[in-house]
Amino acid sequence: MNGVKRGLFSNEAGSGSAPCAAAAAEVTHPVKQGLIQALGVFIDTLVICSCSAFIMLLAPKEAVEGLMGMDLLQAAMNYHLGKFGVIFIAVILFLFSFSTFIGILYYARCNVAYVFGDTWKAQTGYKIFALIMLFVGGVAAYTFVWDLGDLGVGLMTIFNMIAIIPLSGQAMAALKDYEKNYMRKGAKEPEPAKPLSEETI
Repeated sequence: MNGVKRGLFSNEAGSGSAPCAAAAAEVTHPVKQGLIQALGVFIDTLVICSCSAFIMLLAPKEAVEGLMGMDLLQAAMNYHLGKFGVIFIAVILFLFSFSTFIGILYYARCNVAYVFGDTWKAQTGYKIFALIMLFVGGVAAYTFVWDLGDLGVGLMTIFNMIAIIPLSGQAMAALKDYEKNYMRKGAKEPEPAKPLSEETI
């Protein structure tokens, strides 16, 4: 269960958050962006998480005994790389936390605008709520924060699967179209789609 929770949290595959950013990309075929999203899952979980696991597994028992979570990783890095390893992990954790928070703010802002309208009142209320949650996450026990995050990601995934399973046929049709028309040797790439003008809308 813990592996599933951490794996889902690391790449958010199927939770419906990453498509908010993917939908803003300009590509010649939607399958291209889908393949990039799949590559992100591979890098996040199979590469980065495996590297973290091997760092901890290769540390001797006496260096990490009784430690869990970030304390365990920092102790393992301290064993392998000394003080530099601890500082490196702290910097990486800050960058990860900051970029994750900014990304989630962007995702949520789009959803708030869609549900409640892109109004000053809705966006201001959302920003105040986000700041409150940021404060709670900073002072609460890390177990509570992880449990709250797991609950949120789990609910997102359940609701998103209800939507994407019926759409799987369209996704497979798009993949077959890409493989048939654009992966042949010498096949011409289509022109990037032009954004709609206000007059067209």
